[in-house]
This record gives sequence, C-alpha cells and structure tokens, in this order.
Amino acid sequence: MLEQSQSQLYQTEELLEQSQSQLHQTEELLEQSQSQLHQTEELLEQSQSQLHQTGELLEEFQSQLHQTEAELERSQSQLHQTEAELERSQSQLRQTEAELERSQSQLRQTEAELERSQSQLTQTEVKLAQTQDRLRETDAVLEQSQSQLHQTQAVLERCLFEQNLAANQTEGQAMQYKLLLWDAWYAYHKGDITAMTHCLQQSLKCTPLSRTETVVNWLESFANFSLEKGYEFDTYSLTNSAEWKQLIRSIAVQRAVVSS
Repeated sequence: MLEQSQSQLYQTEELLEQSQSQLHQTEELLEQSQSQLHQTEELLEQSQSQLHQTGELLEEFQSQLHQTEAELERSQSQLHQTEAELERSQSQLRQTEAELERSQSQLRQTEAELERSQSQLTQTEVKLAQTQDRLRETDAVLEQSQSQLHQTQAVLERCLFEQNLAANQTEGQAMQYKLLLWDAWYAYHKGDITAMTHCLQQSLKCTPLSRTETVVNWLESFANFSLEKGYEFDTYSLTNSAEWKQLIRSIAVQRAVVSS
C-alpha cells in the first residue's frame, strides 16, 4: 500500500508539475491577453475619439450641406426668375427691334420728305428774297411818294390857309405872322422842333402883340390848328421841352434889352 501510495504520489506530483506548467503557460497567455486587452482598449479609445471627431465633422458637414442645399434652392429660384426675366427681356428686345425697324423705315421716309421740303424751302427762300428785294424797292418808292404827298399836302394846306387869310382881308405883317405860326405848327406836328423854334422866332418880328400876348397866341394857335386837323395838342409836353424853354428865355432876354 505504501508503494501504491508513493506511486500515486509520484503520479500526483507529475500531475502537479504538469498542472503548474500549464498554469505558468496559462498565466503567460493571460498576461498576453491582458496586454492585448490594454492595446485593444487603447485602440478602442482612439477609435471612439476619432469616431467622436468624425461625428462632429459629420454634423458640420451636414449643417454645411443643409446651408448649401438652401443656397442651392435660392439660387435655383433666382435662376428661374432670371430665366423668366431673360425671356421677357428677349421678348421686349424682339418687339424693340421690330419697332426700331419700323422707326428706321419711317426715318428714311421722313428724311426723303425732309430733303424734298428743303429743296422746296430753298426755292421758296430764293423767291422770298426776290420778293423782299422788290418789296424794299416798292417801299422806297412808296416812301418817296408819301414824302412827296405830305409835302404836296403841306403846300396845299398852306395855300388854302393863305387864301383864307386873304379872303378875310388879312394882309401885310399880320398875314406873315399867321403864316409863320402855321409853318411853326406844321414843323411841331412833324416833330421838327428846331424848325418850329425858328418860325416862332421869325414871327416875333411881325407880331402886332406884346411878347406875353404873342406867347399866349402861339399856344392858342397851335391848339386851334390841331383841333381843325383832328389832332390832340399836348400843351404841357411842348411848354416843358428844352427848346421851348430856351425860346422863352431868349424872348425874356430880348425884352430886357429893349427895356434897358
């Protein structure tokens, strides 16, 4: 039994050694497994970190994608609007080109009509110039005729006035005085104040009146002559003229000399 026991002990010891050897191997495998586990965990952490970064990038990309899609939608809407506007513009362009063509046709017709009108205008201007030349010549002749007519009328009226004076038995200096007054009034009526002043000064030599009475008679005679001919006599305008005042001053000087 002791031999058996020892034999079993040897067997048991061999089994124990085998078990210990297997245990060592198992521990080595466990250490390797734990080392691999640590490496795997590190890789897992790296993968999770990369996954988290990738998720953030994905969110950013998705956000950018949404923005891009929205911008694309707006761009497409603007594109449609632009295309519609382009179509309207092209339609208007075609209408404008058609209108331009009609306008150019009308312009050519107008230019042709204008050319004809200018030709007619040139002819008319030539005729007008000729007519104006003849009109100026006619005006000159008419002016000469009117001047001669006025002179003739003046001479005739003076003759009639002189005949009336003779019929009233006015003679000598009295007739000369009244004729000079007529000549003075006629010169005043024609606007020749210098001739009027000269006639009035000459009338002083043959007046039967005093100087004051003569001046009053001048104005009365002018008023009567104007009334007879249907003209308005402006006493104020005459008596306030420089020539009239000079005439009155010369009469006053002459009277002062005579008095002295």
